[in-house]
Amino acid sequence: MNKSKSYPEFIKDKNNMRKCNSFNKLDLDEFYFEEFFEGDGELGIVFTKYKGNIIVKNIIPKTVASETYGLYKSMILINIDNKDINDKSLEDINKIIRKKWLKNNRIYLKFQKPIYQEVYTQLLNYDLLKFYDHFVELGAKTNEDFEFVEHEDLIKMNMNKNDILSFKNINPNI
Repeated sequence: MNKSKSYPEFIKDKNNMRKCNSFNKLDLDEFYFEEFFEGDGELGIVFTKYKGNIIVKNIIPKTVASETYGLYKSMILINIDNKDINDKSLEDINKIIRKKWLKNNRIYLKFQKPIYQEVYTQLLNYDLLKFYDHFVELGAKTNEDFEFVEHEDLIKMNMNKNDILSFKNINPNI
């Protein structure tokens, strides 16, 4: 997918999502990623503050984080070692993580995945919701972003022929 990057917009009000028909089957538990990071070397997650949230800005190659399946840019950090971080500054969070990582070379982090309503709904409509994370990793935030998806992207997602045929309903140019 070839598209310029921008910071995501997030849906925060879970009650509003329930009112929307397209979100009837939304399982909010699927929109969290938690991992016990452990290893030698650098953790490798760069955070930034955006609209009051601590966001994964970058994952440094050849680090513990870069080898962690399911972690991607734009996730919101929500707790460190089962402690809420809402009242912490970006500087404080970086200090906490750095201190824990240097001391133990392990840390538990929990993230909220970004929820893009149009992408979620479109994939749900064509029974492709299991590929949601892959599309978000590619940069899909709206329906228009599906036009930038290439056939090779679908192959990398391990889509089978039926999944690719379903996706052609979203992007007939595949």
